[in-house]
Amino acid sequence: MRKITCIVVDDESIARKALISYIAKVDELILKGAFKNAVETKAFLQKNRVDVIFLDINMPFITGIEFLRMLPHQPQVIFTTAYSEHALESFEFNVIDYLLKPISFQRFMQSINKTIRVMTNIIAEERPTLMLKDGSNMLKINVDEILYVEAMQNYIRIFTEIKNYTILMTLKDLKSRLSEQEFYQTHRSYIVQLSKIDQVKGDVLSVGKYQVPVSKRTKSSFMRHFNQY
Repeated sequence: MRKITCIVVDDESIARKALISYIAKVDELILKGAFKNAVETKAFLQKNRVDVIFLDINMPFITGIEFLRMLPHQPQVIFTTAYSEHALESFEFNVIDYLLKPISFQRFMQSINKTIRVMTNIIAEERPTLMLKDGSNMLKINVDEILYVEAMQNYIRIFTEIKNYTILMTLKDLKSRLSEQEFYQTHRSYIVQLSKIDQVKGDVLSVGKYQVPVSKRTKSSFMRHFNQY
């Protein structure tokens, strides 16, 4: 499963730092930001998407519950608060969990294990796939497992994290079915998934155990795209 992106929203510095330190210990989580009020958080979410918000309820000016009512698209939420009386009201938002401060690491991990189960189901439902014709059969490939694609005359070879596939199809046709944000054609015969790149060294990309070339013609445009990714 891909890593779960999250942010922390709490007006108390000590509480923010505690959650940040907990998140850093969990390999499945990636912290995208920490904010002290709803105004800062709303500005961030207008330009960025995250999977989970660790959200304090009792904040000045705009409470955590009032903030959630303002969001057009609500991520998954774990409420953090020192007051148990808000628990009932929080359930209208179908939150993952309700953590009472001070939060122990053990209680935090119970919440994270629940979060992983919830996000696994959500990601499975949203997971993009490709349906490709393989002779008389249809082949289903999970897009997020693709490392890169290599053209071989009238065929393409798709390298994935699980296995490799050889399909009668042009690289151009496959490219039209892939996200331009996630995939980049580095060479006339190669398309690579940007998130799978481990290293860029000269005109060669390291993608897992594989090496993918970058042509001189596309190197500068590729680097601009990759650096903005």
